[in-house]
Amino acid sequence: MIGISVYLSDEGAEESIIRASLAGIKLAFTSLHIPEELGESPERVRGLLSLFKREGFEVFADVSKCTPVMLGLNHFEDLKELGVTSLRLDDGFSTDDMLELSHHFQIAINASTVGEKELQHWIKSGLATENIIAWHNFYPKPETGLDKDYFLEKQAIFDVLGIPVYAFIPGEENKRGPLNLGLPTLEDHRDQSPYVSAVQLKRWGVLGVFVGDPGCSKDLLLKLVRFDQKKMIELTYEGNAEIEGEYQLRPDSGRDVLRMLGTRTDSDVPPINSVERKKGTITQDNDLYGRYKGELQIVRQNLERNPAVNVVGRICTEHLSLIELFQPGQRISICRKEELQ
Repeated sequence: MIGISVYLSDEGAEESIIRASLAGIKLAFTSLHIPEELGESPERVRGLLSLFKREGFEVFADVSKCTPVMLGLNHFEDLKELGVTSLRLDDGFSTDDMLELSHHFQIAINASTVGEKELQHWIKSGLATENIIAWHNFYPKPETGLDKDYFLEKQAIFDVLGIPVYAFIPGEENKRGPLNLGLPTLEDHRDQSPYVSAVQLKRWGVLGVFVGDPGCSKDLLLKLVRFDQKKMIELTYEGNAEIEGEYQLRPDSGRDVLRMLGTRTDSDVPPINSVERKKGTITQDNDLYGRYKGELQIVRQNLERNPAVNVVGRICTEHLSLIELFQPGQRISICRKEELQ
């Protein structure tokens, strides 16, 4: 599941909703209580929620006790009529409040801070796990994002209980203020490719990956959707070889290289550029390897020169970490990096 984040104070909010909808994304997070949004009129809120509804979105709203008053509503339940399907509850809600709201909405609890005892208390009080989403914070301030080990410990707790986990990755442009330094859940993801971050989260068992910042290109959205729906990982490479296309890796992953199915050939592949192979190198077996000639491989660790193997390209640095996220039989798409003019 891939989602976007839309903030009421953003001038381009409507454009972001339409762009995501056209890319096939129908999930959105919005906040109805953070300071930057408090000056927005109820009409603005209703207008955006109406657009979400028209485009078929499920809307997950971060709310506080003040949200209904701010929007001129009588009850939280009125948000349902405006198209909100899930509530992420801020501090200040009691267990009884949570149980009552769970009859009308899915309830997103704070996955980053909730303790196991508190979670078990809610469940024993009657909060059904099928109505719970464990949703992590995003962290605008550098050096405050979650530690990977802590994140994985929390993931394990929710996995045992069968509670789906949602988390944020930063956008690639137009980072949200006031700091404009990205809105990741994990600190490691702040300066990393959002695409790589999304693949990592999915590999760790996260169900819902949401772009925290409003800045997200159509290209990134489409890549995220293709990975989510088709399990296709897309890589860029540097080099002059004409190897662009879609491939499938063998189901038996090698220690040193990942081999691509269906790439051997009966044509001649003369030895050329048979040099040392660093991690991320794309290689092709040449005539010296006999029946293996033509086979394409991605190198997993630094290897010495092999006269029977030609170096034909290299995975771009920003995508190198994807190599260890491949699964047996992984489908991949390789595209040459565009040169800047």
